[in-house]
Amino acid sequence: MNADKINILFTGLSGNDSALQNLSNSDKVNLIHFPTIEISETILSIEEKDKINIADDYNYLIFTSINAVKYFLLHYRKDYSKLNCKAKIVAIGEKTTSLLLNNNIDVDLIPSNSSSGSIDKLLTNNLVNQKSILIPGSSIAKSDLFNSLESKGALVDFIAVYKNMIPKNISDSLMDRVRNTNFNLFVYTSPSTFYNFVSLFKIDNVQNYFSNKLIATIGPVTTEAIKKQNLIVNIEPNEYNLSSLTKNILDYYKLN
Repeated sequence: MNADKINILFTGLSGNDSALQNLSNSDKVNLIHFPTIEISETILSIEEKDKINIADDYNYLIFTSINAVKYFLLHYRKDYSKLNCKAKIVAIGEKTTSLLLNNNIDVDLIPSNSSSGSIDKLLTNNLVNQKSILIPGSSIAKSDLFNSLESKGALVDFIAVYKNMIPKNISDSLMDRVRNTNFNLFVYTSPSTFYNFVSLFKIDNVQNYFSNKLIATIGPVTTEAIKKQNLIVNIEPNEYNLSSLTKNILDYYKLN
């Protein structure tokens, strides 16, 4: 391995995202993709399936990720266009919005930043008080947004339509490659990618492991989770998406 290259570990779900091309194509970067999460469908109860199939009766539908849309649509049995008859559709991020639009579902509200916190600011008390809201999402994503909207008087149903899991079939060769590489930068796209990485490599002392290493995150939720481990986050973009994160990394290393 070329010692002159910047070794970067990317732990997000997909290493083929076009937003990563400027990193992966750089002759000064050795980018290794080591996904620490995999996504799988959750088994829904009859009550949860019924709520999804009357989604068009809610005042708001909130989609916080592309996976929320994907797994929600697996269970919604009506014509997708019906979702716009009454419900206002809220979507985080360009990819989430694009998937909805590609399925003929109009998006009414898009927050300025790709975070649940930005949705919370967008949906004020006047907008959501006594309004019904359905949030399909990840099994670990309920609490903050759900609790905040309820505190504003909203009637919120959260359904975990998918779950984030530690990958089961990581090859020994990839594990060894990560163990034996001296990384300059670790990139985490969610708290789960960080926690799962620590678990996979059985890291008992994270301060020692990340000593003299740089950490980049996709946004404040991931940053906060890592800071709670008494670690420093060196790179966090102002816009919480992979394109902005990649640009920030290139800027940090003066590779533009």
